[in-house]
Parts: sequence; structure tokens; C-alpha cells
Amino acid sequence: MTTNTYSRPRLFIGNKEVISFKSVQFTDSGQNLATSLNVTVNDPELRRASLSNKEITFFLNYGSDDTTPFFRGIIRQINPTDKQVQLTAYDVRTLLTGKESLPLSLTDEKNFDGYTLGQFLSFYIKENININETIIGTDFLNDTNPVVSLTNVRADNISPLQLVVNNLPKDSSSLLDIRQHRLSVIDDGVKSNLVFVKEQSISDVGVSFTYSDGIKNLSVRKRPAPNLLSTVVDDTKVVYKHNNLSAGVRGGKLEGNFSYPDEAIQHAFIDSTLKERDVEITLDATKGHYLNIGNLVNINIPDYVEINGKHIIVSKQVTCSSNNISCNLQLSKEKPLLSDYLSS
Repeated sequence: MTTNTYSRPRLFIGNKEVISFKSVQFTDSGQNLATSLNVTVNDPELRRASLSNKEITFFLNYGSDDTTPFFRGIIRQINPTDKQVQLTAYDVRTLLTGKESLPLSLTDEKNFDGYTLGQFLSFYIKENININETIIGTDFLNDTNPVVSLTNVRADNISPLQLVVNNLPKDSSSLLDIRQHRLSVIDDGVKSNLVFVKEQSISDVGVSFTYSDGIKNLSVRKRPAPNLLSTVVDDTKVVYKHNNLSAGVRGGKLEGNFSYPDEAIQHAFIDSTLKERDVEITLDATKGHYLNIGNLVNINIPDYVEINGKHIIVSKQVTCSSNNISCNLQLSKEKPLLSDYLSS
């Protein structure tokens, strides 16, 4: 790939550097999904190589040389053509989900009662993944704050990652600053390590973005959030109305298992407050390549005064091709899943 003054990207498969790559696209979609790297390589010899399950590392080297890989993952998809090879790799979280993992069934007889989320991950990785070698590092593995116990958690045919995600807490110690936890990956230069991180607080400064510093293009989309949530607790229907339905009724289903109705109401309030981030902002940015999901940015522009202020990064895409390196940041609100909404 052609380099420029600001970036000298490098790509390795195993210990061998790949010189003739045409394009690289890194995607972090948020929602605790594994990040991906899509690579197009113009190397006919590579078409005959055994690439499946090989480790791939990518150094963006934007502005300066990276001391650790921008991305480290495992090649899972290979699409060769006459002239090139397209590769798709995922970070180590892929080993905890879908076909990549051993599905779990938590019953009264076999469960993880007494385990925290961090303890569960440490146990599962040691027993099922790091058998002959360290594939997923646990050097930085911590617990959430507040700590979550898997006592009395029951599930059938669930992936380890989904079990963790289903039980991630929200820090609602301040109802004006509700922060979500995420299972993230930190590279130590040798391996990928799992770690729980929390979104930055709105009291933090955040990285400034203006038209003269960081913003190349900007788009804004407003999406109405559910404000009438319902669920069933012990055969009792629980309905929560947010802000007195002042903006009209938009129905939604409250997910989760609750011990009593007031617990469901409290959860509904937190969930509705989070979804008040009803503005999705997409930045075509000239900086922020190394920012992470959950980091805070501070927008200050004259033509969208209503969105000026602090926003959370919820997804990121970095693309390298020829002399161009682009960074796309989506702010404020993760893309909703279809299951999150009922028809309004």
C-alpha cells in the first residue's frame, strides 16, 4: 500500500509482513460485538497459502509508529479471486460467541452461582480456550463496578459472550450520568487481553471536534425512542410511562428478569433515560482514529447548535486505501436492534 506523511500502515499474517495489500477496513460496531478487519490483498501467492485461523495484526501508524497493533485478530473468512484475496478477521471475542464457542446451559444443578463476571470469564477461558497456549489474555481482566454475581442466573444454550453481555450493569449512581459497561480488548504487544471498561463520565472534558479541527463532514439523524415500556413480573404486567408521554406514545418491550415490579420500574427509568440520546451523529473525521467506543467527544459547530456539547462514541470505522485514510465515528446512540422496539 502507498504511504503518506501521516500514516505508514503495516499488515502481518503470522510473523510475515504483507506488502501488497490494497485496502483495509477496521470496524467496531459497538454493542460488545467483536471488532472486524476486512483486507483486500493483491498477492497471487497468498491465494495458495493456508490462511484460515491465522493471526493477523494491523498497525495503522497514523501520525507516528504504533507500539502495539491497532488490530489483532483471527482470520475467519477467505474469498480468493483471480487477482486478489479478500480476508475477514475478528478479534478474540469471536471465540466467545456463536459457532466459535461452547454453548452453555445454566441449571439449578450446573451453574456459575458465586462467580462474578470476571471470574466466570477467567474460568471459561482457562478451561476451554487457553488449553495449550494463551490465546486470550486475562492479565488485565477485572470486574465491573458495581460487581455482578451470576448467582441464580439460569439460561439455556447461551454463548459465553451473550451471558456476560446480558448481565453487564449500568452505573446509575448519578441519574444524570448513566454510564454503561463494555467488554473490551487491550493489546499488550503480544496478545489480546479482555477487560471491562466503563463509558467516560459526562463530567470529563472529552476530545474537541470543530469544523477547523477534526470534522470533515457531519450528518445528524433523529430517532424517537420508546417511552411506554412494559414487561411481566411474576404474572403481573408492569407498565412504565416516561416523561408523561408528552411527545406521543412509542411502545417498547422491557428486557430482563426482575424479582419484583419496583425493580422493573427502576430499570425502565434507567433504560428510558439512556434512550433519550435520540440524536445519531456521524462524523467523517480527520482525527480520533485511536479513540475507543465509550470515549467522550465534545462538538462545537455553528450550524447545528442543538447538538453542540458532549457525546459518546458508539461505533467506529477506519478505512485505508491508496493514499486515503478515513475515520468515521458514530456518536451518542448505538444503532437499535430490531428486538429493542415494538411498532409505534
